[in-house]
Amino acid sequence: MFHVEKYNGNKQDQYQLLLNQLKALLDGEEDQIANLSNASALLNQFLDNINWVGFYLMKEDQLVLGPFQGLPACVRIPVGRGVCGTAAANLKTERVADVHEFPGHIACDAASNSEIVVPLVKEGKLVGVLDIDSPIKNRFDEEDQIFLEEFVNVLIQYI
Repeated sequence: MFHVEKYNGNKQDQYQLLLNQLKALLDGEEDQIANLSNASALLNQFLDNINWVGFYLMKEDQLVLGPFQGLPACVRIPVGRGVCGTAAANLKTERVADVHEFPGHIACDAASNSEIVVPLVKEGKLVGVLDIDSPIKNRFDEEDQIFLEEFVNVLIQYI
């Protein structure tokens, strides 16, 4: 049984607890949708000041909406377009302090002001992206990026 955890300590300690929870949550489960669903729910209860967290999966050469927490979202995103598509095209994390200044930003939720997108790469192939939006400008820092990339590295073993 899972319950809401109180995250104490510094940011590094909090993220370490999150990573341990993710491993425990996914251990023994191989279903991609179940694991992505639980991963998005876990991040949603862990991260403060976010308004959307979820996954876009590569299908037919485009990103297609996968499991998420938040308001309804854009269903399809071309690779190379917006923050998600740029991260997918470059296979590198995009951390955007102000999405309104990002060329070609796709506004699925008008409340979003900052965003981080981490590519999910397995065996050299793009599987999808983790996308997190915040109503707070400059919400995500370098430490968030490092630990969210580690989160994806753990997750990718189970999808």
